[in-house]
Amino acid sequence: MSRPAHISQRAAGITEYYFAGKLAEIRRRMAEGQDVINLGVGSPDLPPGAGVIDAVRYGAGEEGAFRYQPYRGIPALTAAMADHLRRDFGVEVPVEGIVPLLGSKEACGFLSLAHLDPGDAALVPDPGYPTYTSAARLAGGHPVAYALNEANQHHPNPTQLEALTHKAEGEGHPVRMLWLNYPHMPTGEPPNPDRLTAVLEWAKARGILVVHDNPYARILPPGKPFSLLSLTGSEGAVELHSLSKGHRMAGARIGFAVGTPEAVAPMFRIASQFASGMWRPLQEAAVEALTKSEGIEEANAEYAARQAAGRALLASLGCAVRPVQVGLFLWARVPDGWTGDTLSDALLDRAHVFLTPGQVFGRQGDHYLRLSLCTPLERMKEAHERIASIELIPS
Repeated sequence: MSRPAHISQRAAGITEYYFAGKLAEIRRRMAEGQDVINLGVGSPDLPPGAGVIDAVRYGAGEEGAFRYQPYRGIPALTAAMADHLRRDFGVEVPVEGIVPLLGSKEACGFLSLAHLDPGDAALVPDPGYPTYTSAARLAGGHPVAYALNEANQHHPNPTQLEALTHKAEGEGHPVRMLWLNYPHMPTGEPPNPDRLTAVLEWAKARGILVVHDNPYARILPPGKPFSLLSLTGSEGAVELHSLSKGHRMAGARIGFAVGTPEAVAPMFRIASQFASGMWRPLQEAAVEALTKSEGIEEANAEYAARQAAGRALLASLGCAVRPVQVGLFLWARVPDGWTGDTLSDALLDRAHVFLTPGQVFGRQGDHYLRLSLCTPLERMKEAHERIASIELIPS
């Protein structure tokens, strides 16, 4: 009888990503005949521009399309990324400060490996994207959550961060990284430049790397799309961009990290050990998407209509929704007597409608639900009708 393979402590200590398990459950329910309306996952259902699709089709037939590609992308791709940052965000970044990625999610791991030694700490938002926490742990680091709530307008402040840093250092965990994400997921909070500038100044004085994850900047922005790199004091920070959300190319896995050449160099050294260049037709499609930004205004008009429908659905549940939210989701406080988890389960069981429980994103999300705008308007209205037809009583 063969002996089982050894499992590392890092693998044993990480649970399966929440949505991997939940989507498997939804597929099982649908195979059993349930018509589940999924209002949970942020995978855009709207197609990319026609030119993007044509670029993939044409590029796949070009000579050399299936060969290995440059680790830092074809020149046309990094040039398009630099032009996109200049044109849409007002940020000047040299091409040497741009690292194309197979989606920006992998940068969470690469940056953590590049900047955290075992025992080092990373400040992560609560609520926030769970990968910031798991990436720190997989690198042997120590995630330290900072609370975001309506009282602090879902922004950290230097006093809060200093207290957490002092405590972590007293416990033997020097803080090396700070994760930010605006427009914020899951709360939909728009960026406050003044508050973020104060955070940058604090981190710079502390020698802490600031990483700004920025995939939602093009979705329902209140004004010009925001980049942390436009703020005073952002020198040395790293920002992550993605074509998954605004350009509606989630399955293509195209993202990039930007900063000064010195700021992105450690991450690139790690990335080059794990990933080769992305498939060339996808790079050419990314050039098309970044150059023309086709369909973004039309998509935002659709998302605005869906957001209004989502607000009506959440109101019918007795949830409280802040009036100003941007990005691809709505964040709602559940009525008394419920937690986000119990209400999510009740909706899935009784109405066959799935909304994400807020606790997935941290302890601050225990009494919240997240609704995604990635479902057609008619299906959102159908979900509302289903919910209106059942009686929900807290257990």
